Amino acid sequence: MPIQNYSVLKGKPTAGKVVSGNGTHYQIAVEATGGPFTVAVNIESTDGSEVLYAINQSFTPPDVPGLTALPTGMSSLPSQPNGLALDFVREQIGGQPMITRASLTLLPKKIGAANAEPEKARAEALSDAITTLISQAITDGNATLYAFGSAFADSGQVDGIHDIHLNQGNPTPGGFAGDNGIWQDGAMFLQAPSLSSDPAQTWVAVFIAFQTESWDTDNNGNPV
Repeated sequence: MPIQNYSVLKGKPTAGKVVSGNGTHYQIAVEATGGPFTVAVNIESTDGSEVLYAINQSFTPPDVPGLTALPTGMSSLPSQPNGLALDFVREQIGGQPMITRASLTLLPKKIGAANAEPEKARAEALSDAITTLISQAITDGNATLYAFGSAFADSGQVDGIHDIHLNQGNPTPGGFAGDNGIWQDGAMFLQAPSLSSDPAQTWVAVFIAFQTESWDTDNNGNPV
């Protein structure tokens, strides 16, 4: 079955840190109505697959008015086209794909980490990139974070959202095949003029996927 509680979290990023464990995450604290919340971003795979990523600093979301009209906090999303739901394989912006596999790069080893275990070194490289981005957003003071993925409730702790990555094309059968679905992909969009390399742009997007995930999927999100 698809991921649970597909949602988007809108709020103000206030802090970030790396959390190690079964698949290292970069954890972002977000202030929003009903919060605070936590955004858990995969920076390391749990199944040994390589991480692919892209940080687009001249990005325009598919539905800017729809995003900016959202209240702060967690909003559930129907997994269907013509709304705010994301699909890496099917989404079009101005007649062009929102993101393609070819535009993602294999996460490199961190410079100076030649002797480190490769997956750990790559996780550190992505955490450095996201740390820089979130630090800039916090310094901006007026940045808004939109995190797409699977909302979770952490009883007695801080609720949040995870699965901030491609959520289809996992091999079947396989450990993550049950997450496959369409119009339920995860990503992060940040809105703040200070974050973009192009003065005319105010949005930055972070896309993450894993090499084991196919970009040729059927209507159930399973690899063809």
